Amino acid sequence: MVLQTLRKGASGWIAKFFLVVLTLSFVVWGIADVFRGFGTTTVASVGGTDISADAFRRQYLDQLQQLTRRAGRAITPEQARAFGLDRQILNQMIADATLDEQAARLGLAVSDSQVAKEIADNPAFRAPGAPAFDPAYFQQLLRSNGITEQRFVDAEKKRLVRDQVLQSFGTGLAVPQVLINAVNRFEGETRSASYILVTPAAVGTLPAPAEDALRSYFDAHKISFRAPEYRKIAVLALTPDALAAAETVTDEEAKAFYERNLSRFGTPEQREVKQIVFTDPAEARAAYDKIKAGTSFADVAAARGLTAKDTDLGLVAREAILDPKIAEAAFALAADAVSEPVEGRFGTALVEVTKIDAGSQQPFEVVKDVIVTNLKVDKARRALLDKHDQVEDERASGATLAETAQKLGLKLQTVDAVDRSGRDPQGNAVTIPGGTEVVAGAFATQPGVETDTIQLPQNGGFVWYETVSITPARDRTFEEAKEAVTARWTEAETDKAIEVKAQELLKQAEGGKPLAEVAGSAGLPIQVAEPLRRGRAEGPFTTESITSVFDVKDGGFGVAIGATEPDRVVFQVTRVLVPQSSPDTARVAAELSRQLENDVLMQYLDAIQKEIGVKVNDRVFAQAVGAGSAN
Repeated sequence: MVLQTLRKGASGWIAKFFLVVLTLSFVVWGIADVFRGFGTTTVASVGGTDISADAFRRQYLDQLQQLTRRAGRAITPEQARAFGLDRQILNQMIADATLDEQAARLGLAVSDSQVAKEIADNPAFRAPGAPAFDPAYFQQLLRSNGITEQRFVDAEKKRLVRDQVLQSFGTGLAVPQVLINAVNRFEGETRSASYILVTPAAVGTLPAPAEDALRSYFDAHKISFRAPEYRKIAVLALTPDALAAAETVTDEEAKAFYERNLSRFGTPEQREVKQIVFTDPAEARAAYDKIKAGTSFADVAAARGLTAKDTDLGLVAREAILDPKIAEAAFALAADAVSEPVEGRFGTALVEVTKIDAGSQQPFEVVKDVIVTNLKVDKARRALLDKHDQVEDERASGATLAETAQKLGLKLQTVDAVDRSGRDPQGNAVTIPGGTEVVAGAFATQPGVETDTIQLPQNGGFVWYETVSITPARDRTFEEAKEAVTARWTEAETDKAIEVKAQELLKQAEGGKPLAEVAGSAGLPIQVAEPLRRGRAEGPFTTESITSVFDVKDGGFGVAIGATEPDRVVFQVTRVLVPQSSPDTARVAAELSRQLENDVLMQYLDAIQKEIGVKVNDRVFAQAVGAGSAN
């Protein structure tokens, strides 16, 4: 929640850990057993505390916005419900209400001064680099998150009271050493295994299927070959690139841009420049006369106690020399020449040029087309908002997108058929301005219903769209699906053949034939994987299939699904190493202690809820998340 984001480290570690695990626990176990309808504006009731639909909806929308920002794309309400976001938030609010009820029963409270101190001591409310609480920065954070000070203070007060309930359990529950040792052995155990990888190549090419077999397979799996629902979408994209074609750029404008930006169309001339700066102009003149008489520039510098590093400006372009007069003198000299004394910013200087790298410049005619294109886009970008307002005016008058596009001279794109995944009937990805957001919106509306405008990122423009028509999902005929049926049948039969082959090899190994001989007789190589650890993928073993290796005894055999479907791995465990001690004992003990504390807290919360009662209004809950309507 936004409040949690603001607080950052405000709450105690017990509350943090408890609430996170509590949320996950409710997602797994659910609260369906306490759901039953009542009231019209209350989502849930915990003892004497009601959770209003408005409060729940506010929390829900806050979380949905955060999820959208993290995902970098719009998350629809349907997707959020599929993630279980609605139930997760409601379960969290029920947990909070339960703690509030218990705190009230115990007579717990915190003073306003204690809340103020908690906020002032929170480093999250200190401006970057500030040593103490910054009221202005605090108010800025609240405004940026759309929260009033009173709402935040009230939430903090409730949190502090809940912490009193949670912290009453104490910390650091003692963990039996036998449990620590068992966990260490479980986590630290490693195994080695010899294995045979059975791939499609091991079973060879399957014979072509008879049509009767294909038809039988099609009939048995008809639902998987259904044609999905398609929608015809009209899309009006207003982007700088789309408007640029209507803009004009004269040769004079392009030429002026070229002259102003010469450095963008070539490499500037660079010169290796040295300088000696004098505070007395007379000394500079005398040094120049010596150089004219034959003394080298370097000797003059050395006589003044200057090293090469003191005089060398390096290989530089004119713009890189800070003093304009020095730059002008340096770029007027020939190679190996020394200037007369120059009155610069920091004194009178002698300038020497020892090397000249001529620059290169692309002719205007070569880059003209690029300049014209860029200038058209720039003009279109400036005209974008005016054109946006014209489109909105037409829509407000009741014009369709097609009518609007025709009247304003804009291009309307029509996508004849696209499914929910953004693909056409041939399975090809469809390129649509606005991408998945437009597709999701089109499937969430009916033909004739006006949709919201989509703003493309980074001032890229605007997109309007309409659902023109709907092609319902339907069963395909065998003839339509024959190619896909053949591919699926082949995949299924190959998978069966590989499984049969793997089981045959396993049977031979279990019958006493060495695994190396089993591999040799099958024409397959025998390989070794080590060290293998629980929960860690290695070679052909996935994190899931590695469990099979740890389910058999030392020297035992087994078959696991390979990392690449439909591969199978026939393996033999050849070595088991169990650690006698672990350097992670302290970490394991701390983690187990936290888990035990959480178990106690969960039991405590469950007992309170059974005592005071929890009820949830299914109908209001569904309405609050847009999953149903009042009847």
